[in-house]
Amino acid sequence: MKKFFVFASGACLLVVGLYLYNYPLKNAYKKTDSTVFIKKDSSGYCLYRNNKPFQIKGATGKVQFKALSDIGGNTIRVYDTINIKFVLDRALKNNLGVIIDIPLPKYSKHYNYYSNKTNNNRLKKKVKKLVNTYKNHPALLIWNLGNEIDYPLTAIKNDFIKTYNELIDIIHLEDPNHPVGTTLIPSRTQTLGIHLHSSKIDIIGFNAFGNLKMIKPLMEKISYVKSPLPYYISEFGSNGPWEEKMTPWQIPIEQTSTKKGEQYTEQFHKYVGNDENSLGNLVFFWGQKQEHTHTWFSIFDEKGRKSEVYYSVKSFWGNPVSKSELPPQLKYMLIDDKGAKDRLVFNANETKSARVLMESEIEGEIDTTFTYKWEIYKEGWNYNQTESEDKPVKILETEVKADFKSFSFKVPNHEGPYRIFVYVYDQKGNFATSNTPFYVLKE
Repeated sequence: MKKFFVFASGACLLVVGLYLYNYPLKNAYKKTDSTVFIKKDSSGYCLYRNNKPFQIKGATGKVQFKALSDIGGNTIRVYDTINIKFVLDRALKNNLGVIIDIPLPKYSKHYNYYSNKTNNNRLKKKVKKLVNTYKNHPALLIWNLGNEIDYPLTAIKNDFIKTYNELIDIIHLEDPNHPVGTTLIPSRTQTLGIHLHSSKIDIIGFNAFGNLKMIKPLMEKISYVKSPLPYYISEFGSNGPWEEKMTPWQIPIEQTSTKKGEQYTEQFHKYVGNDENSLGNLVFFWGQKQEHTHTWFSIFDEKGRKSEVYYSVKSFWGNPVSKSELPPQLKYMLIDDKGAKDRLVFNANETKSARVLMESEIEGEIDTTFTYKWEIYKEGWNYNQTESEDKPVKILETEVKADFKSFSFKVPNHEGPYRIFVYVYDQKGNFATSNTPFYVLKE
């Protein structure tokens, strides 16, 4: 008699027969003569590089490779193949392995790129050429086939799944020396879907922030249907814009850079560093990135100055950090003595006063070496988590000045949402930042 397993996600139920449960895995674990391979033993999976165990410890981005290596990082993940030879060479110089994302068109029920044979053939030729060009580079670690690909959960393989599996086969055939992975959000349906229909993938990366706690229970549930694939944390950090509290006009409230450093540390110790099944983890984002704001995930600023998060990463990777090294410590910003969680709705052309409160002030100390800059931007009103975005229009920018913890400004003349930023710089190459959203009404 056949046994059946039920996997539930909300209203979605999938009944999977025993033939799926016993479907053979054809992964790279057993190929132990490769440059990079995954091996399974009684204690679980282990990633090997040049015949030595290798735990992924690094970040995502394309800058500051030396800074990453200096604090113990061994891996960088890049999201595209632009200037990839330069990236690989620079990573090799800094003793970093590279996870190379191979960008793929998103699968969608509304627009299925993969239903077109010409599209598929063009994509397969492109991937084959890329792999053959760089497969022998000594910095290469893993080929990552698509980022957050929205893998469908379906009983029958569709056009996307068929093409995706053909791409996995092409990479394995052309380069048997490196694993093929992909990255997903911790989604029950997507994770189950890829286990059922693309089990030749060698490793899964999870892009996880506030939902890090989902990963262990998710993989345990997968074990009822399939032998779980090896995995690692391909992105983690502070809460994303989609996870934070909102203003009344539905704009996320960003934490100070000081608070974000605390969040990274908490996430690492609570969920990341003690996950015995994970093959490693990557911090997000090693550089500067526009994602709802230009400061939300940026560990560095445009001039390479370091934020609180850099020192948090340095610390939880086992490097001592003294208090004297740290960037300016911020508490919060106020506008007319009100914070971001208050209803900050102003009339056009009013004069308002903003100020930033420092931890040192609370402790009765004033650091006169800090300098300050204030900016106002239009809000990124049409933010979409899955799409790239341009930096919003800057309305106002001050000069960098000493003792400039407070700032009087004229409310913009045009109605809509805005955000005021403050940047605090020390003389050691560090910065701290905070911002507050507000809304302008015009009669």
